[in-house]
Amino acid sequence: MAKRDRAAKHVSRKRLEQLVRQFKENGVKVLLEHPENVRELIGMLSGPWRDRIDFDHMKLVKTTFIRRDFRHVESDIVLIAPLLDRRGRRTRKKLLVYVLIEHQSEPDRLMPLRILDYVVQIFNFQLRQWTGAHDSASTVRLQPVLPQRDYTLSHLPNRTFPK
Repeated sequence: MAKRDRAAKHVSRKRLEQLVRQFKENGVKVLLEHPENVRELIGMLSGPWRDRIDFDHMKLVKTTFIRRDFRHVESDIVLIAPLLDRRGRRTRKKLLVYVLIEHQSEPDRLMPLRILDYVVQIFNFQLRQWTGAHDSASTVRLQPVLPQRDYTLSHLPNRTFPK
């Protein structure tokens, strides 16, 4: 077996061991690293834009925007996909899909503020990438961000719901 194949197999085994040890935190994340599953998630939403995402060419961006003090209750997936025109042809425009996975026992009323913070971080990330490759930020074109939140309660809240 070639050295490269052994390294890839070793990384896969290591990744699998991490998943098994921390399945609650990583199970959904591993599933959503695959564009087919993201297509299913986004397919549940309404809107004409969802049919314009080129899931066949979607790629995982290996980064996180979760702040250290929330890593015990959240994880995230960052994917980028080309957009299709109305005729189904791929364009040069791209969409960044941000999936936030929450592992909390109670809803967080400040979640909209945290999601806004993550979106701003993503825009800053794009700006840093642009300025690293160009002389000026004056012509930067930020890719739109589609934030998605997957909320998983560790148990159902003990509340009475109105009828």
